[in-house]
Amino acid sequence: MKKRWQLWVGLAISAVALVLALLGIDLRETVESLAGARYVYLIPAGLSLLAYLVVRSIRWQVMFRSDVGFRHCFWITNIGYLVSNVLPFRLGDPARAVAIGLDGRANGKAKVSTALSTVVVERVLDMLMVVLLLAVTLPFVEQAGWLQSAGVAAGIAAIVALSAMIVVALRPGWIRRLARWLLARVERLNAKRWLGVLDGLLDGLVALRSPRRLGTLFAWSVLTWVFVVGYYWAMLWAFLDRPPLLQGSFLTCAIGLGMAVPAAPGAMGVFEFVARYALELPFGVPEERAVAIAIASHAFQYILSNLMGLIGLAQLGLSLGQLRADAAALEEANDLEE
Repeated sequence: MKKRWQLWVGLAISAVALVLALLGIDLRETVESLAGARYVYLIPAGLSLLAYLVVRSIRWQVMFRSDVGFRHCFWITNIGYLVSNVLPFRLGDPARAVAIGLDGRANGKAKVSTALSTVVVERVLDMLMVVLLLAVTLPFVEQAGWLQSAGVAAGIAAIVALSAMIVVALRPGWIRRLARWLLARVERLNAKRWLGVLDGLLDGLVALRSPRRLGTLFAWSVLTWVFVVGYYWAMLWAFLDRPPLLQGSFLTCAIGLGMAVPAAPGAMGVFEFVARYALELPFGVPEERAVAIAIASHAFQYILSNLMGLIGLAQLGLSLGQLRADAAALEEANDLEE
């Protein structure tokens, strides 16, 4: 019942956002903008997107130490985007954890719980990078609108979450003792099983114990978002004459924060709404041109990431149905724990 409610809320938000994205525009002019774009810039945009996926996979591999190879991290990262794009409930991250676990059962090295905690670390680092990028960008933008307050809230949440994870990583013994104390008082729970899950979660935070490795994660995170900015900047060049890097940076921040809103699979509607107003309000990009940029940017990354995800499924011998079922079960287990 809860899942069905979440699905309908996401679909409703996407529908409203799509209406707002198209509100007051001349569809004929939007089509003309799409037809007249300089699509040669899809080449640097595509290369930036692929570089982003590579760097993101390297960062993820750092968290596993030598337990998981780059090849698996790369293809599973792409599979995660495919799952989020085509299935409801944003199962991409749980699906990545499940996919690592399936491979782990074959080689005995990785656990689903370990992968799940690394994914959480990833998301916190990404949010922190978006906030830092926004902090650098905002002084040069006259009208940031809702983005400034959203950035402050996201920044506080990211710093608190990262600090908490670092404390847990540095003092795993405290968490284990607390868990044993709690489990001893709940007889219906299998203490050995849940302590094993906890050990896996703590293993995923190992990289946060070392200042050197934490610095490495930050460095890869910065490079990851450099390529995201590169992607959106290249897409702007396809539609605008000499767009400043500032536009690409601000658009990246707006989309990065906007994607936290519940939506239909692939953030349909929400992406277009956020991108339109991130270009129209601060920079005066004509509304039809802004919508064309939003549609093209979303469609290109959607197609490319889905294609890479399908290749990943074939490379690792996994099926979308299997990942969907296992990821949904993992989400259900997390809901029960909460």
